[in-house]
Formats: sequence, structure tokens, C-alpha cells
Amino acid sequence: MQCALCRIKECVKGKNCSVIRYGLGYTGDNLKSIQISAWLESDGMKRTKLEEIAIYAKRLGYTKIGIAFCIEYEREAKLVYEILSRYFEVFSVCCKVCSFEKASLGIKKSEDQEFEAVCNPIGQAQLLNDDLTNLNIMLGLKTGYDILFAKYSEAPAITLPIEELPQLAYPKIDVIE
Repeated sequence: MQCALCRIKECVKGKNCSVIRYGLGYTGDNLKSIQISAWLESDGMKRTKLEEIAIYAKRLGYTKIGIAFCIEYEREAKLVYEILSRYFEVFSVCCKVCSFEKASLGIKKSEDQEFEAVCNPIGQAQLLNDDLTNLNIMLGLKTGYDILFAKYSEAPAITLPIEELPQLAYPKIDVIE
């Protein structure tokens, strides 16, 4: 497939230009997920990504949300935690959890320090797995760390863009029922 290069995009008019059958895999929880996603897409109301995530999670019946965040974004993680904890049980884990020494993993230290901790995305995932989260939000995880976190997270994982967070001074998560 080379959809990025296609100029016609007949798929929006119903043409199936692939070998995938229509409706493949959309039953049970997958069907409910795509129905909620399609509603969010077509609703026409302008929402932040965090509002969309909260509405999506609530409508799927999720009760536990995890936040895996980069320690550089501790303030933003706290804000997201405070907002989501109005609606969910929220767990959060910073990237430096368990405090592995960079040198112990064969990674050269970037600063002249006795101990320099490396991020631990697998540890973050394992701790949120232990909390039995239904959905995990990645906040500011660097490239590669986010990939490892998503790989080891038992719950679905989604990235919340840091760029959106300044808008959250007065969040308005409505339509949560």
C-alpha cells in the first residue's frame, strides 16, 4: 500500500483497493471502540486530545488510567492526573522509576555525575500492569522509550501531546456520562 502517494483516495467513496475484507475484526470490544472513535470524529465538537481520551475511556467502561511520563514533564503529569482523577482511578509512573545506572547498561553518561539514571520504560509498563490499568497515557516519553513502553504495556497505550497541555488551564471535559 502507498496511500500517502495516492491522489484519488477513492476509499472515501467506498472503494476497497486492498485485499482486506470490510469489517475485519470489528466485533465485541473492537466494534465498541471503533463506534466510539467514529462518534468522536464526526461529532463536530472541538475537543482537546485529553477530553477525547477521557470520553473514549469512560464510554468503554474503563475505570483505571495510567500515566507514564518523562520526569521533565512532572508538572504536566500532575495536571493530567488532577483532571483525570475526577473521573477515573489514576496511577502515574515517572521514567526514572527503579533508578537504573546508565553505566550498568553499557550507556555512556552524558554528564559528570557519580550516578546518572537511565529511563526505565519497561519498568513503567510493568508497574502500570500491576495496577491493572485499562488505558495508559504516554506523556513526553522520548523516542524509543515510548516504543518499549507500548510494547510491554498490557493495556492499550496512547500518546498525549505535550503541546496541547497549555490549553488545559481550565479543562472542560463534558459529555462524560
